[in-house]
Amino acid sequence: MRVGFIGLGQMGRGMANRLLDCGCELSVWNRSAGASQAYGKRGAAVAARPRDLLDADVVITMLADDAALEAVWIDSGIIERMSAATVHLNMASVSVAMGRRLADAHRAAGRHYVSAPVFGRPEAAAAGQLDIIAAGAEAAIARCEPLFGMLGPRWFNAGIEPHHANVVKVARNFMLGTIIESLGEAFALAGKCGVDPALFFDVITSTSMSAPAYRSYGQRMLVEREAPVTFTLKLGLKDVELALEAAEDAGVALPLATLLRDQHRAAIARGYGERDWAALGNYITDTAGRQGGGAK
Repeated sequence: MRVGFIGLGQMGRGMANRLLDCGCELSVWNRSAGASQAYGKRGAAVAARPRDLLDADVVITMLADDAALEAVWIDSGIIERMSAATVHLNMASVSVAMGRRLADAHRAAGRHYVSAPVFGRPEAAAAGQLDIIAAGAEAAIARCEPLFGMLGPRWFNAGIEPHHANVVKVARNFMLGTIIESLGEAFALAGKCGVDPALFFDVITSTSMSAPAYRSYGQRMLVEREAPVTFTLKLGLKDVELALEAAEDAGVALPLATLLRDQHRAAIARGYGERDWAALGNYITDTAGRQGGGAK
């Protein structure tokens, strides 16, 4: 399969390498040209501009945010330049409003578009272990399905409206934020009352709260505070704000999201912004005055 890939950040690099490992005929482009050169050495074609990728069967975008996607894919007029045979597969996290805008723009131009945001960190991308939520026309999704199999063990079909996949991603990441907040508060409570937070963590993850999110983020709070950062607290704030934006548009109250936004902003003001998202929990325990279990 001929695949174009736009956006070689931390997640994009892992995904592009995985597609090469799986034998795709890959062409790449990145706003910072230096990031593309390693893929040229691996046999990928390095494009001088995004429009040079449009002869691919599928063009994947994995850009940082709404603004980057707007500049590269919308303002450039690239949608009108697409072949009617090419599918645009956006796998980045964008707002629900941008998801709708992309779908409308492709529909107006008579072009194929699938939204398929992913769950997972860069190491999962490189190993083909991402969770994928896809939505779009059935025929377009069918074209992308082999790529889903390369990038993850399974994928979920959210229907024919592409922005529904963005809704799932935004809502799910909002829930992750609530898990991190509640873990931090619970660790602070346990520690202030003289209970070892590590014991508390063992209890909850060995009983009713054994889900991977509790295990992963609790471990990062208590043990792996110096682990390499692949998703910062600042990016967590972006996801919380996406949830609030979507809720306002839908007329839904999200009081927990408002709390999360305030907590993220306070943690960033205290210098936690470039640390792992789990550091929100460390901020909570640190400000509770406990001497152990929180990074300084």
